[in-house]
Amino acid sequence: MLVNEFPPLPVGGAETQAERLSTYLAHHGWNVWVVTRRGDGLPENEERNGFQIVRPLTTGSGKIRTITFMFFAMMTLFRMRNQYQILHAHLAFGPAFIGVLIGRLLGKKVIVKLGGSNAIGDIQVSMSTWRGRLRLWAIRRWAHKVIALTDVMRDEALQAGVPAERVRIMNNGIDGASYLSSQKEREDAKHSLNLVDKSVALFIGRLDPVKSLSTTIDAIHIAKDKHPSIHFVIVGDGPEREKLEAQVQNLDVQANISFAGNQKNVRPYLQAADMFLLPSITEGISNALLEAMASGLPCLATPVGGNNEVLEHGKYGLMVPVANVSEWADALVRMATTESLRKELGTKAHERVLSMYDFNVVGSQYEKLYSELMSEVSR
Repeated sequence: MLVNEFPPLPVGGAETQAERLSTYLAHHGWNVWVVTRRGDGLPENEERNGFQIVRPLTTGSGKIRTITFMFFAMMTLFRMRNQYQILHAHLAFGPAFIGVLIGRLLGKKVIVKLGGSNAIGDIQVSMSTWRGRLRLWAIRRWAHKVIALTDVMRDEALQAGVPAERVRIMNNGIDGASYLSSQKEREDAKHSLNLVDKSVALFIGRLDPVKSLSTTIDAIHIAKDKHPSIHFVIVGDGPEREKLEAQVQNLDVQANISFAGNQKNVRPYLQAADMFLLPSITEGISNALLEAMASGLPCLATPVGGNNEVLEHGKYGLMVPVANVSEWADALVRMATTESLRKELGTKAHERVLSMYDFNVVGSQYEKLYSELMSEVSR
């Protein structure tokens, strides 16, 4: 596994999936190494959940830090060349470039997994710089498989020149069965978080303009007049937090919106919530959305990227237009005041995750892919 950053460093969805996949594979008999940047205070080598983490020397800042990581990661992979057959790069950035170069040099099979689409996605971001275009050129020529999470990502990969036979759609995965909670656990969570008698709407993620949380805050301002007990809990941090907090104050909705910041354990918030919101402008396959669905929460999301595919265009959750405040306000009130709708969509969402996104399903698909590549190595 090749990935820029890896837990316990703060990470996003792609890195979380890399950790989950590594754990699954290790528990199913695969020898797995994760090659990643070395953060301050972290050891060069570490064993976790049955797999090995290798952190080559990484020094300096900015581009120097990237260059040193790439150089020493390539040295590490060369030194370990007799221990692995497949290189799996997460995101089409520095680690993918390392992977295709070493794979070409040593005759290893290379997988590059895309993480996003549209303006913030791997392909469009890469196309905006000469270094990115160079990476895409190398990926087109030397990656044996490019993994897309959605139809949109697949189409972008094809438009970037990746041969169709090399592109495969795969899902992100979670341990779906572990998220369901009893009624008592939900009641206890509401008590512990001071959310008793509240209709709790939850967001978990990075506070970034692409998440369009300002739309939801405006919608809460309207919805509270029809349903005063509605309460929006925002879990996470990011560059837009100060702006969003100012918006809450300006609208005088402090009683209906709270910021929980980053949380190592989001389980209590999922237990206390009555619904989950994902108002993003663009999305891949959101880990937070999958976790909410696994928890049996009804979900409201925008019809973009992976949201459409996960919720199947509204079959497993409510689809609400991007940045449409009045539509979001109406949907919030409808969900908060209709218990039967919440139960129906929550049950459907949980069943959807178990059938499509549980790691027993996703992990076995990856094992099949790896086995296909391994059979090509042995020919």
